[in-house]
Amino acid sequence: MSTTPATSAPPSSPPSTSSSSPPSPSSDGPSWAPLPAHAVTDDADAPPPDPDAAPERVLAGALRWIEAGLEWFRPRRWEEYLPPRPFRPGPLLELLGLLRVLDREGVLPRTAPLPGRALDLAAETAADPAFERSLRRGDAYFPYHLNLVMLLEHLGRPQPALRARCEALLAADAGGHLRPYKPVLNRLELRYFLDRGGLTAPPSLPTVDALLRESVAALDPDVLQLTESETYALTHAVFYATDFGRHRLDLGDGPRAGARLRETVRVLLAVHLARGSLDLLAELLLCTRALAKGPETSPAERTAWHTLARAARPDGAVPSPVHRPEVLATLTGDKAAAYLFGTCYHTTTAAALAAATLRHRPPDTLRPATGTPRPPRAEPAEIRTWARRVAAEAATAPTTLRTAWRDQLAPLLTLAVQARDPHVLAELLTAAESLGTTAHSPAREAAAHLTAWTD
Repeated sequence: MSTTPATSAPPSSPPSTSSSSPPSPSSDGPSWAPLPAHAVTDDADAPPPDPDAAPERVLAGALRWIEAGLEWFRPRRWEEYLPPRPFRPGPLLELLGLLRVLDREGVLPRTAPLPGRALDLAAETAADPAFERSLRRGDAYFPYHLNLVMLLEHLGRPQPALRARCEALLAADAGGHLRPYKPVLNRLELRYFLDRGGLTAPPSLPTVDALLRESVAALDPDVLQLTESETYALTHAVFYATDFGRHRLDLGDGPRAGARLRETVRVLLAVHLARGSLDLLAELLLCTRALAKGPETSPAERTAWHTLARAARPDGAVPSPVHRPEVLATLTGDKAAAYLFGTCYHTTTAAALAAATLRHRPPDTLRPATGTPRPPRAEPAEIRTWARRVAAEAATAPTTLRTAWRDQLAPLLTLAVQARDPHVLAELLTAAESLGTTAHSPAREAAAHLTAWTD
């Protein structure tokens, strides 16, 4: 998958630099990003219909929407209304990656109508002289050119001349992608592309397992301060090291390293569930199953699937964090179609990937956990209400409820620390004291932040 963000610019506008990151605070006060439209209107307490079928509903809707809008994956069509992308076939590359997983998991064979049409489009794009000219530059986007060529070959559309060009550029280390000073995720990504494509990696490029152990996924990241870009780096490291959930992860530090990473992903999943960030929610759901030791599911994983299913539009698209329904409502015709595609294709693809990988690692159940209270959204008043209830009732609450509150605490502490909100954080630490967790991570580190802010 490409990590290039979707555009939030309306069609025919100048290129936008906006992303799904929370806005910078306008003062020294707390900074809580507004919740997206789907999170504001979501009836999270409504019982989901056939909860175990939520991933299949997401997958079926996503594939229906992708097939209906396939023309927008064509680079020239994108550029009629949307800002040019540095790697022009970026959305098409993501689609090929999805098709490979769908074929592998037995969801949709490459001979089906959607893959056939998509592969025709990808082969046409690769045959465009502009693609080879761009490939020949051997620049920062060389790995993505290589990946597209090798995915076409894997899916039955080999491009021998382009493959030979890729091998020559790789041997020359065009772009310096093999150098040890290059970011570890970039080198891990390239090594994964080479291994998956059956290309011989140069001796100077370490193995996937070796590069994984240098990545954020293996270095026990501080979940309280993990940025959005670092979270994407973590999810993609897991994608590449597990081949999108197909293989077990080897962090090289025994079972404790795996347990720490699973806990980090659990907390991050709940953080982005509270924020309503469907893009990272889908990616973290994939990571959750890829890292799972068995079929058991957490309350956050179950809720996340129901959230994705409810947030999907009637046409099957899953909105990204930069999608704005009020902007779409002002557009018509091709401009509306372009805006919808530009702000939904990546999250929809990620959601489809997460759903497809469940075929290999199915969960035991996605039915809502009974007796588990719904955690608050990333909204300070809701979090303070939660904290006050816990502080008041923890001493007499049943064990199951106290356990649920403890599980919900770490994501809420993360939200408060990242919002730089001392008032919310103080109330959460009071709740942590009532639960007996102030001496444990991450409450201990959160308390240190509060002291540093207020002393």
